[in-house]
Amino acid sequence: MSNQHLPSLAPSLVGEWIVLASEQEFVQQQQIKTRLDGHNLTIQQDIIHAEKVYQIRFDALDIAPSDIAVQAAYGFVWLCIGTEKKPLFQLQEYDVAAARRVPCGAYGVRTSPLRGIENFLDMAHFPYVHTGILGAEPETAVKPYQVEWREEVDEIWATECFFTQPLAAPSSPQPQETEYVYRVASPLNAILYKVNTAAEGIIPADVVCLFIQPLSETHIRAHLLMILDDQTSSITDMVLFQQKIFTQDKPILENHLPLKLPLEKLEIPTKADALATAYRKWLIAKNWSYGVHQNTQREHVA
Repeated sequence: MSNQHLPSLAPSLVGEWIVLASEQEFVQQQQIKTRLDGHNLTIQQDIIHAEKVYQIRFDALDIAPSDIAVQAAYGFVWLCIGTEKKPLFQLQEYDVAAARRVPCGAYGVRTSPLRGIENFLDMAHFPYVHTGILGAEPETAVKPYQVEWREEVDEIWATECFFTQPLAAPSSPQPQETEYVYRVASPLNAILYKVNTAAEGIIPADVVCLFIQPLSETHIRAHLLMILDDQTSSITDMVLFQQKIFTQDKPILENHLPLKLPLEKLEIPTKADALATAYRKWLIAKNWSYGVHQNTQREHVA
């Protein structure tokens, strides 16, 4: 089926699996209202044969039900309009019974979806934005790491990423050199694997997920999920740890101009930006245009 008959949604978003809500939002209600690309919509939860079923209805966007696919996965509700470009990514750690699955809420940020992902991929800001937690002076250098495009799954991965951190996780007993693996599963979804030296080996690494809901090209809801091998910290402490990290990032994102992400050479990358550079090249190869800054463009914040 062609997606060309869906002109009312931004072309880059058609065929993508996009997060719309956490299933936690339905604990005390069956219906919630939210937004995608400036279009208001309603998500309805029903229980059919003991299974949770979700339906989505746009207020003013005329899309046939046959062009709307919905699924619940990893504790979130996902939408795909039109023919999917590829299936929703796999997250095997979520199914490990002894791992702790920790939804950390959704955060509104006045930035582009692509800026949100790129900030998540950046290690260089750790000592300056997350001082005393994810980094600290004088250990500010980003060591060389490997970046690859895994064509068989169409994902960008960065491996052999190491950074010295004063408090890598709530359960960390002391500063450590932390190993990271970054995975960009789709243009709006990124996953971080973080080796926790205090863990018990239930999963190979702690997992931190950032799922972006584009309210508009310059306004997002950032949904956070952690899957942790931490059997000692309370849920509250784990959530507060991640919330603190994100609230430190938010003002940086909202003051980063232009809000949309330039894919051409408006910003000069360094060696530490190898992953961000690969992400931008990947977006260019996809002809991705949503949330992309054009040099002649004057930004409108929605």
